[in-house]
Amino acid sequence: MKIGILCATPRELAPLLERLENHTCETFLMREFHSGRLCGLETFLVIGGVGKVNAAMTAQALITRFGVQAVLFTGLAGGLDDRLSLGDVVIGTEILYHDFDMELMNNNQFPGLPTDFFSSDPHLTRLCRGLGENLYFGRIISGEVFVQGALRDDLIRRFSPLCVDMESAAVCQLCWFYRVPVLIIRALSDFSDADAGTQYEQNAARSSVSALSVVLRVVERLAAGE
Repeated sequence: MKIGILCATPRELAPLLERLENHTCETFLMREFHSGRLCGLETFLVIGGVGKVNAAMTAQALITRFGVQAVLFTGLAGGLDDRLSLGDVVIGTEILYHDFDMELMNNNQFPGLPTDFFSSDPHLTRLCRGLGENLYFGRIISGEVFVQGALRDDLIRRFSPLCVDMESAAVCQLCWFYRVPVLIIRALSDFSDADAGTQYEQNAARSSVSALSVVLRVVERLAAGE
């Protein structure tokens, strides 16, 4: 099985690069696609950049140019549920846009395209079960803005999500079109409040490691044939 692991920023990917064996690199679309073996599986690692278009374009390259059979998208997110703590990891079971009305997708052009939310692949989601006490399963919302301050309360009221990021829904939509399984794994770096910027800088490195530890264990289970 050939898998692709996508992150938005360098600090989110760095710990995985250190573990990649037989490492080679190809530049495409101004991105470095790192290939090798991770836990014995043929793996491609790439930094896609921030935002929906960047993430979707990079995911498409993983699928169409490098032939990956599953996409794992990992990185950081802002917390929108007071039960969660910084460093907790969220597996996206429902992923949707907060800055686009998904009902508009119901235009008969793409039969079957979800108009409520996208989902991580059920099998990949099951592989995450039991991987830690700080692991949560639920709704992630995505949009083209770093959420902080007053917007936080509005998003909680409208969507009741666990966290928010800037890319996951777009990656899920792209993978839906290509019928490629996708798994969304995000760790909380901040609480999307007035101090979100400072919290992000203080916690980004540690939270990235929390997310990637889950990624590694999922890859280990895939390599074991689970």
